[in-house]
Amino acid sequence: MFLTVTRDVTDPTDDAAIRRLVAYYSDAVTQLDAPRAASVYADDGLVSIAGAELQGRAAIEKGMRQSFSAFALLQLIAHGGLIEVDGDRATGRWSTIELAVRRGATDMSCIFGCYEDELVRLAEGWRFRKRSFTMAGRALLPTTKLQLNPDFGPFPHLSI
Repeated sequence: MFLTVTRDVTDPTDDAAIRRLVAYYSDAVTQLDAPRAASVYADDGLVSIAGAELQGRAAIEKGMRQSFSAFALLQLIAHGGLIEVDGDRATGRWSTIELAVRRGATDMSCIFGCYEDELVRLAEGWRFRKRSFTMAGRALLPTTKLQLNPDFGPFPHLSI
């Protein structure tokens, strides 16, 4: 059975702006940059990951700072995005792969899952009203052959 798209549900400009927002977030997470990662949320935004919820951009940034400080490497890959826009609101779903190595760890965590998003168009552009992450599966892989590049990042900041 194939999915049949019967109508164009998203303006290409909105689609591109939302995809850029997701890419910006993934880049910020990969660089362990909590202020940039939190900036993609509305002021009263909500993030829900593994049963933990943080409400408000400031709380989200604080939680990310705390979380990011534990990692030597964190790579977030979001792909396969589906977006539907309805005026100044949108929903989206993104398949994700996250590769993470905690400081001093001997294993790399490989997490598969998806984000379910609610977005809102603000004066500053599209922002997440709510992001909910659901894990599909996880593997722990030995890091004995992993070589981290100490010169990786930070890279120059790009705008949303």
